Amino acid sequence: VVVDLSSQGIPCIHVPKTMDLDLQSYSVGGDSAINRIAVFARDLKTTGMSHNRILVIEVFGRYVGHTAFRGGVGAEADAILLPEVPVNFDVLFEHMKTTYFARIERSDVKAGTYIIVVAEGIRNVNGEMLYDESIPPDAFGHKKLAGAGKYVRQQLEKRLKDDPAVREFMQKMGMFAPGVYEVPEVREVTPGHLVRAGHSSARDVHFGYKAGAAAVFLLLEGKTGNTVVNVDGNKIYYKATAEVIKRREVNVDEIAIFESLGTCFGRKPEKYTYEIVEQKGQIARHL
Repeated sequence: VVVDLSSQGIPCIHVPKTMDLDLQSYSVGGDSAINRIAVFARDLKTTGMSHNRILVIEVFGRYVGHTAFRGGVGAEADAILLPEVPVNFDVLFEHMKTTYFARIERSDVKAGTYIIVVAEGIRNVNGEMLYDESIPPDAFGHKKLAGAGKYVRQQLEKRLKDDPAVREFMQKMGMFAPGVYEVPEVREVTPGHLVRAGHSSARDVHFGYKAGAAAVFLLLEGKTGNTVVNVDGNKIYYKATAEVIKRREVNVDEIAIFESLGTCFGRKPEKYTYEIVEQKGQIARHL
């Protein structure tokens, strides 16, 4: 919108505000949403344990997985599924089965759960986005993404029913009830707008105040058509909005370090390759 208005000669400054974090710069709402996702996913572990359920939590993010990635890590989720990583459901199932079985066996009361955080923009087995065709596109032409959590649940349910080792384990643990409870239950949870509601985090409030004030100063200087990127002391950093709104995806190189810690990303774990670099000059930090 800012790009279009600026091209028509209307002075505009863009203050980034999207919880999806799919812009080149940081945007107000990202930190708040990530923290809420982490809290919800972590809290769901208790009900998951009570009923021995596998829980699939679908979160916003559109075509990128920043909120699912950061929120899932914050919740110590067992698996995190992102649009940037094609999902191999056989790999996910084996990780789920191994982790879930081990928890049941270790528990004195045979209690266990498995938490999966899913970005709404993951693709199906054919590489296609999952859209809700019953809802028309929004004002920007975006189709409504829908069904990611449901799709993951269905894929896991099918594999649970088709794997004889699952029933054998249920019988071994004394959990098997013919016709009633033969395989673990998989539930999908969609917190929806709850993750983009409520109070903002301190970081978002701080950045929002600075960015809003900086936008006025940029307008006074005639720097129209730009985005407030950061305010550091008395320096206001800006960049052309047309460049800032280009999609920024999750850096998949970072995923391997969490795979080395046991988190599944729906693929065979890759070795974390790293480069050691000494920091020169001032260290950039947000706190």
